[in-house]
Amino acid sequence: MENYNLIFTFSGIRGIAKKDFNFNIVKKLGIAFGLYLEAKDKRLIIGRDTRPSGENIEKGVIEGLVSVGYDIIRVGICPSPVIIHAKNKLNIPAGIIITGSHNPQEWNGLKLLSDTTFLGNIELEEIHQIINKINLENYISKADDPSEKITNIDPIPQYIKQLYNNIDCENIRNQNKLRVVIDTGAGAGKYVTPLILKGLGCKVKVINNDLLINEVFPREIEPIAKNLRDLIMEVWQGKYDVGFAHDSDADRLALIGENGICYPEDVGLALITDYYLKNFNPDYGEIIFITNLASSLMFEVLAERYNAKVIRTPIGEKFLAEKIENLRNKYEKTSKNCLILGGEGSCGGVMLPHFNNTRDGIFAAAKIIEILVHTGEKISSLIAQLPKYFSHRAVIGVKNRNISVIIDYVRKELIDEGENVMQINNDLRFGQDKDWFVLIHPSNTEPIIRVISEAKTDSMARINCEVTAELVKLVLLQL
Repeated sequence: MENYNLIFTFSGIRGIAKKDFNFNIVKKLGIAFGLYLEAKDKRLIIGRDTRPSGENIEKGVIEGLVSVGYDIIRVGICPSPVIIHAKNKLNIPAGIIITGSHNPQEWNGLKLLSDTTFLGNIELEEIHQIINKINLENYISKADDPSEKITNIDPIPQYIKQLYNNIDCENIRNQNKLRVVIDTGAGAGKYVTPLILKGLGCKVKVINNDLLINEVFPREIEPIAKNLRDLIMEVWQGKYDVGFAHDSDADRLALIGENGICYPEDVGLALITDYYLKNFNPDYGEIIFITNLASSLMFEVLAERYNAKVIRTPIGEKFLAEKIENLRNKYEKTSKNCLILGGEGSCGGVMLPHFNNTRDGIFAAAKIIEILVHTGEKISSLIAQLPKYFSHRAVIGVKNRNISVIIDYVRKELIDEGENVMQINNDLRFGQDKDWFVLIHPSNTEPIIRVISEAKTDSMARINCEVTAELVKLVLLQL
């Protein structure tokens, strides 16, 4: 099998731009995806983030798709949540998002969209097999002019209109006196989030909005505390009410309080979840919150507080989207009412299925503005009312190692030590009710294993993380 040095995961296909992820390879990926779909409706939506390498990748992918008969709906530079929203509202059967997401700038990737959500490992492996059989000389565009197969649209206005329909827009505008800083990181969110928040009446300051003169991003792309020093200082020194930051495709959201604290990603999602649960009339029906194995225990505590239900899925947005869609279909066939929402704590983006069944950092920012205006409280005060947990993380390199074998040995060791271990795919999770948990998670995008620990005390979270990381390292030495 030819080796392209690409990573095929639940998060899509990724590689180093202009090297492993060059024009010919992405053209083959476009052809392979088109052949895999075998669709009668040959419309496909395509958009990209702001990475400079995305323009050439887009050309290659489109050339491949057109050569196998596809009609392209091109949205250009656009956030992932907006692309997915447009795909679903226009009933387009498939899509490609060109983005490296939160990965460093030298990376880029393709997120492949099917009818309901992202493709999974089995489907991606089929595409991988198809690529190895493709000879580009056999795939010349069937159109006299390939541009005739491309329709350009701007989905942002319709997205904004429908987002406003899902929050208390009029009252927010009348009462809003919030001062907000947005660090777009020069990502695709720059074209949407500031516009939405200004439309809600916020006084908005935007920082790190443009690529530098050498086409380098103004900060590291992943919106975590160590990469957001500019935003933290701007909020704190300027006495702003709140700060927000996205990654390059705006499915993630970081939250900075008025006190200059960069809160863990779970906290923003918990703030939104708490608000929905608190204001939901239990007489209306059942409440179900969907999240993954890595998300905080605070969601179980919140669910218990409001008599709601939590369902956990494997890590990966695909699994959340599928579970949410299945639940929606189930309840549509009954007379029961149900509020279904979800999200991955690791990204801060909320999933509200009747609006957008995908991680949406833009909608999350707008919802937090609604919460601040309605409650009249500061971010720090609202977060103080949430269940309190501490977390620690460790990263262990596992390049060129058999992940399944490692996980199997670690699982046996944990069981021998008396832990009640739950395994989903290659993820191991153990703990004690709502007191603490540890997750051992092989990354979907990098040759590493993450150990994620959470507990009611900082010391317990740290000790559990360190002890578990040492166990994994010992297993590696033994294999």
